Amino acid sequence: MESHVYSIRDKAWGIFPWPCVGEFWFLSFGLAKHPLYKNMVLPRLKAGQTLLDVGACLGQDIRKCIFDGAPVANLYVSDLFPEYEDLAYNLWRDQDRLPPGHFFAENILAENAMFTSGPLMTQLGPGSVDIITMTMFLHLFNYENQLKTATRILRLLSQKPGSLIIGSQAGSIDFGEETLKPPFHRSETGTKRTVFRHNPESFERLWKEAGQVTGIPLRISAVLQAPTDFLAAADSSFDFGVKKRRYLTRSETRRLYFSIMRT
Repeated sequence: MESHVYSIRDKAWGIFPWPCVGEFWFLSFGLAKHPLYKNMVLPRLKAGQTLLDVGACLGQDIRKCIFDGAPVANLYVSDLFPEYEDLAYNLWRDQDRLPPGHFFAENILAENAMFTSGPLMTQLGPGSVDIITMTMFLHLFNYENQLKTATRILRLLSQKPGSLIIGSQAGSIDFGEETLKPPFHRSETGTKRTVFRHNPESFERLWKEAGQVTGIPLRISAVLQAPTDFLAAADSSFDFGVKKRRYLTRSETRRLYFSIMRT
């Protein structure tokens, strides 16, 4: 089993060297740790609502939903890298339980015409998803691209009141743009690359702005997790090896849990 997991990790690292991949976060069921999972998300899924996990990596969160009794037919995932679909099947060995057709390779930051004609908008469609989840995803971008991502996610969200966006990400006591460490600190054109770290107040402002852009009324909630709990969540019995924890973490870093509900 251990050699199987290491092999998958190394293949995923070869697709793109995300720190979370090097640290085996694809074995962590982040959605199930959200305070709303057991009492809101899972009952809704069992009642037939649809879920899309954006930035799903190897699809660990929908596997947990299926294990907990959610119908497979209404669960979907999306990620930038199409190679993740086969790699996820290699990891979980569950193609007999989760047939093809639930993974969408999509660049959430693509040009508008490409996004509009892409699989999320054409195969799922605008206003088609009851619950959208994002675990350790939105913090990958600067503020401008976070806003772009948020408005596109809102286009996919169902028009029914109570439709929900939930997830978690790296947050901070102090909000603002941060310059990334190597090898991610430069874009393809050589310009400095930053990400925006939120505290609850700045996160709420982001989604209020996205709601105003799209004309969608929202109720937004965000809370920071205690630092000891955040750091403990990063621990692993696996040896990181050369992919060691180079990117964790400033003393101000926290895990930010959030929910955005359409009103």
